[in-house]
Amino acid sequence: MSSKTNTYDVIVRAAESVVVEAGASHMTLDAVATKAGVSKGGLLHHFPTKMALIEAMINRLIEARRELRKEIWKSLPDSPSRGLKAFMLSTLLRDKKSDLVGPPLLAALAHNPKLAEPVREAIKNVFSEIVSSGMKFEKAALLALAADGLLLQEILSISPFTEEQRNMVADELIRLADEDIK
Repeated sequence: MSSKTNTYDVIVRAAESVVVEAGASHMTLDAVATKAGVSKGGLLHHFPTKMALIEAMINRLIEARRELRKEIWKSLPDSPSRGLKAFMLSTLLRDKKSDLVGPPLLAALAHNPKLAEPVREAIKNVFSEIVSSGMKFEKAALLALAADGLLLQEILSISPFTEEQRNMVADELIRLADEDIK
């Protein structure tokens, strides 16, 4: 790994830490530079603006979900519901880092809709893959939205479900993905 790539990753990880501690709206480039152990000029070389750094954090989360979805997909038996189940499982798996970084980034998305574009594009691509495998559009949409809704409630800390209830809902969503595929 080149030192440029390493510095880039160190800065993004430091930004994630600052966001968890202070929130995206209170993240400053000075605080990130200090946390990363780089000069502000070094940070600005990689990220000329705070928005560029937040975009990098969002893209990093998208890529992590993509990689998780791929790994889950490989572990599932071949079927028309394979892509949908991989999406739902990757969405429903709890990730401590995403649980901490997600809410402040969600707030940043709400304040700047331009930041949502890479997320929107990633979701569009995943959904296209899911329905191209033979899943009925309406069914795939409902199940994907249910998984997203459960995740959003958890990110916002408003889920009314116990861990046992949440797991029962997740299991039912996966079961429904295989039912009446046509």
